[in-house]
Amino acid sequence: MRIPRIAVAAALAAGTVAGGLASFAAPASADVPASNPIQYVTQNFPGGGSSFVVSGTVSCPSGTRLVYSGASAIGGQLTGIAPDINSFTSATATAYAPEGLQVFIGCESTAALSEVTTQTTALPAGTTGFRRGEVHCPAGMHAFGGGGYMVKPFGIGGFSRDSTEMVSNAVSADGTGWTFAAQQNNVKDFVVITTQCAPLRGSYVSQTGTPAPHNQNVGVIGSCLPGYTALSGGAYLSQADGNEVPNGFLFSSTPLSGNRWFVYGNALWDSSSKLVALEQCIR
Repeated sequence: MRIPRIAVAAALAAGTVAGGLASFAAPASADVPASNPIQYVTQNFPGGGSSFVVSGTVSCPSGTRLVYSGASAIGGQLTGIAPDINSFTSATATAYAPEGLQVFIGCESTAALSEVTTQTTALPAGTTGFRRGEVHCPAGMHAFGGGGYMVKPFGIGGFSRDSTEMVSNAVSADGTGWTFAAQQNNVKDFVVITTQCAPLRGSYVSQTGTPAPHNQNVGVIGSCLPGYTALSGGAYLSQADGNEVPNGFLFSSTPLSGNRWFVYGNALWDSSSKLVALEQCIR
């Protein structure tokens, strides 16, 4: 199945970008002070065939740490977006992207994130089909800068190329965890879900949804309230009961500016499904 080319380049250039790097001032917060604006980095990677998975890794500038990651698969579907679980200074995206893969990250001064902890969980190998999971922050903390992906046995070879139909990669609705869901096609692969956690005092999760009728490409832009910054964002294809649809495509999950997030996808489900953009909003 060929997925139509996604024309989002102009929207993704909503911030002022010079040499792939821009800064969006973050409102004052005990966790991300305005004196240390989030730095935005983007990089384009060559595409592959419709049956060949491509990947791209983007790193934060020296002295900074990842706070969000996003990606856009041009002419294809995303299969994973996640930070480096060892250092949280880079992020990798994987996709079927015949016409190219764009990877976006936001980075914050390491010194400004002194209260951060990390949480990672793995879903064991041994099965195929729809896999979903969630990693939770310690009590009193909120999630940001997370992600999910599938990994080869023992981590050999890194990200799996046998994952398809990612339908969730986002902060949870209550803001205290990170969700991931996709189809697993190799019985030997396992799922890794990770997130960073901080108090994020005064934060809230913005949810903006739009109907996603069966097999129709739809897009939605989520936005934080005035005076708030989107510390991280993500996408979710939802059934009427709030659970992920088991089949669908996410084409893009990307920042648009300091407080907006764009998602684009297709739910291979019934007329009750929705595409939702979620953002962890801080001030």
